[in-house]
Amino acid sequence: MRFDHRLRLLLLAVVFAVEVAFAQNAETLAKLKRTVEQAFPALLTPGLSVAVAVDREVVWTGGFGFADLENQKPAGSRTVYRYASISKPIAATAVMQLAERRKVVLDAPIQRYVPTFPEKPEGEITLRHLMTHTSGIRHYRGLEMLSNQRYETVEAALGIFKDDALEFVPGAKYQYSSYGYNILAAVVEAKSGQSFRDYLKKNVFGPAGMTAADLELLEEAVEERARQYVRRGDSFVVAPTVDLSCKWAGGGMAGTAEDLVRFCLALQQGKLLRAKTTARMYEPGVLADGTRTDYGLGWRLRRDKAERLWVGHSGGATGGTTYFLHQPEERLAVALLANAQGVKGLEALAMRVGEILAMSNEQPLPGRGGRGSRSARTAPITGYLSVESAPIEISLQILKQSFDARAPVD
Repeated sequence: MRFDHRLRLLLLAVVFAVEVAFAQNAETLAKLKRTVEQAFPALLTPGLSVAVAVDREVVWTGGFGFADLENQKPAGSRTVYRYASISKPIAATAVMQLAERRKVVLDAPIQRYVPTFPEKPEGEITLRHLMTHTSGIRHYRGLEMLSNQRYETVEAALGIFKDDALEFVPGAKYQYSSYGYNILAAVVEAKSGQSFRDYLKKNVFGPAGMTAADLELLEEAVEERARQYVRRGDSFVVAPTVDLSCKWAGGGMAGTAEDLVRFCLALQQGKLLRAKTTARMYEPGVLADGTRTDYGLGWRLRRDKAERLWVGHSGGATGGTTYFLHQPEERLAVALLANAQGVKGLEALAMRVGEILAMSNEQPLPGRGGRGSRSARTAPITGYLSVESAPIEISLQILKQSFDARAPVD
């Protein structure tokens, strides 16, 4: 088969389009790295790890500073941090899996699944109330966040607060409560017949490819675990030792930044939940008076200036600060994990990184026209050109960075 002049011109045009797309991708990645690198000093944290995913792929992971100051161990893509409250969307996903399997009902009273939790005179608490922080169950008091007591079971940890009065009628208002999520862990155990840890490993961490994610048990050796710090004046001191068994579902998980964006990829790809179920998690909670909150089923909700919906979660741990961000329509995910307490600016930095990615997606690729849906941007471009009566199939897929010209097999 002889390639004629027309095919040569088409091939040149296609190759040029691919090269331009590659250049755009490289330029975006370089901009992301510069953005985080320039922001890092002002964050005032010993170390920071970052991961970014676009569509179906993790496109960048990296680290800045130190995971361990005393041993001068750099922070990197494999560094394990406390997730803090980013544990909540993971725990909520476990509950929604059980809801899909009709093992739990979100609007059922919690005593149906955890009968040892006392009924409250203020009103009936449902799973939905717990997941949307509208239950009236209190948050930490005093020095409870610094607890170093080991609770051998999830139910034992409920003893911290289960006999306390509610702070308001369930459903009447939004008030953040990590303890409310403890009850969700008990629900998962009751309806799955597994420990909360085993359930997560089999049904969330494993399917999502979250290879380092786990509950934090300090007695278990984790080679890449970051040391946690608290800032004192112009220096850092090692944070107090705490035991997170008091709040596994609300803030007791740990892992890498890459694990978090892989969690997002797994949700996008339907590996953890059906698409319709995931979309329900991104809907705002609704109070008894009809007021909508900015918190869904385990996810914080916000819109940017372009009215794009971003879902995510922040986390504040003893010796750690985290932020996780996802844009469902554009299929973007950003995770930032720091090993210092009270770090300011992670949310703004995550939004900046996310907006860079979103703006990159809005730029029309050569020959693709304007901004369209994600499915339109990722679909291969194909066509046929007749050369001496023999059809040649032309296939171009920009995001997979591939080009193929071949004769179809009869």
